[in-house]
Amino acid sequence: MSKKKLSQRWSEKQYGAPVVSDVKDVHPITIRLLAHRGILKKEEVAAFLYPDYELHVHSPQLFVEMGKVIERVGRAISSGERVGVFGDHDVDGISGATILADALDVLGLEHSVYIPSKHNDGHGINRKAIDLFRNDEVTLLISVDCGISNVQEVDYAKECDMDTIIIDHHHVPDVVPDAYAIINPQDKNSGYPFKDLCGTACAYKVVQALYSEFAPEKSDQLKWMLDVVGVGTIADCMPLLGENRVLVRYGLMVLAKTKRIGYSEMIDVGEIGKYNGGQIDAQTVAFQIAPRINAAGRMAEARDAYDFMRENDQAMARIRAKDLEQKNIDRRALTEKLTKDVEKYIKAHQESSSFLFVYDESYPIGIVGIVAGRIAQKYKKPTGVFVVEGEMLRGSFRSARDISMIEILDYCSKYLESYGGHVAAAGAVLRKSNAQKFFAAADEFVRPTVEVVDDVELLEADVKLDAGEIDENLAHELQQFEPFGHGNPVPLFWITGLTIESVRSVGKTGKHLKVVFSKVYDHSIIEGIGFGLTPVDTSGKEFVEGDDVELFAKIEQNDWQGRISVQLNIVQWRRPL
Repeated sequence: MSKKKLSQRWSEKQYGAPVVSDVKDVHPITIRLLAHRGILKKEEVAAFLYPDYELHVHSPQLFVEMGKVIERVGRAISSGERVGVFGDHDVDGISGATILADALDVLGLEHSVYIPSKHNDGHGINRKAIDLFRNDEVTLLISVDCGISNVQEVDYAKECDMDTIIIDHHHVPDVVPDAYAIINPQDKNSGYPFKDLCGTACAYKVVQALYSEFAPEKSDQLKWMLDVVGVGTIADCMPLLGENRVLVRYGLMVLAKTKRIGYSEMIDVGEIGKYNGGQIDAQTVAFQIAPRINAAGRMAEARDAYDFMRENDQAMARIRAKDLEQKNIDRRALTEKLTKDVEKYIKAHQESSSFLFVYDESYPIGIVGIVAGRIAQKYKKPTGVFVVEGEMLRGSFRSARDISMIEILDYCSKYLESYGGHVAAAGAVLRKSNAQKFFAAADEFVRPTVEVVDDVELLEADVKLDAGEIDENLAHELQQFEPFGHGNPVPLFWITGLTIESVRSVGKTGKHLKVVFSKVYDHSIIEGIGFGLTPVDTSGKEFVEGDDVELFAKIEQNDWQGRISVQLNIVQWRRPL
């Protein structure tokens, strides 16, 4: 690899906005990092580093149609009506239905809940559920995490003497259902200032408003729902910025001492957080809790996960938790097999494509979304994995490189029968006869924005700094950037001014490196850890004591036997050019 090419890969992102200079007691590197992320004003810095539930969570009354929701639910309470709750079959839909059902219990409203089958029902409100609600004498239908595209179904509900309240956060089509009220922050006329709430968070907003109106004496209990809101937000890949940052941070606090028996049993059965000192962070939720909840719908029926979430008997909750544990084990095995099959096809047919699109009648619909996510993450390209059902294709998309999945689908809409979703993920149905036309159009749209990297991963530092600028205060402040996740990744630094004092292999297999550096600035010592890090440079020359190095690394606090120190988590390293 040429020096020029390598140098380009190690370049710091350019950010032209002025650096904040009026925030006292904040580390200068933190200010640079926040400015790089577009956080410039004093109040924005304070809100990011120290999110406060009372200060930084918006009033639900800002939704222009929230008054109509309160009025209609109030009428249902006065008349003793029965409510039908229609969720979705993923973590977000199940979580949203859970807290809405919990709230209806508190308000004294009888209700029926329908969680669709991922295998048989597809996405959105369906007539089968409406017929079941009608048989249960439901007169008010509330959808959660779906409904914004169900024009015909909402009309059918009206024919069945049901009013419909839609709680959704997905892309708003040109024609929306004739619902009694719509709560959707994506609607440009919603009145709500934060657009990136998930379905569960939107349901929580409705619950906040209903408690304020009909059960103000119990409003102090609302925060105990934040564990469910946090899990739903993380699982649905919402950006962990703005109000989401507050909801997730407090949600993780609640999850640590959750009153929800199902969560407690799942954490115990799955030994979740065992190897992280018992701590459950956003990554733990994303990779351990959310997959277990999703496993119900992927391997059997999503209703099982809803029943698990609402279970109040501890013995039964443990049985349900064990069942989800086994389903998740089975899901992992099936996912590994399908991922390998999809990768084999891509390498044979689409390796040079900027958009990846694979379909087959043998693919299980329950896991195509998660496989699409894995492929998109590995190849850094938007990906669709679909199932062939006769003359139709049905499946899921996952995006990459911050390319909007909805913009892709809007561009290719003439080849689609239906679609919906948000920036990071979407679903669609199309005719098999249009599959290759869709693929060509999507690839054409994406190609200008995707750089095909065929050698080493393209890394970009958030901030370039000299090792002399690193201290304990910086490491501590970087912890305030948590929770990390979509839209708020762990900061990555390009660090210069380091000399190797010692390097050795560690771990049971010796695949990791423990490195001690001295700072060129003042010769003080700082330690580093490189998980799976190779001890040689790109030319094959081994790193040894006395070598000057530059590296991509994350700056962390290391707590070892009560001693807290700064540690560099090394991602890549090289000799200075």
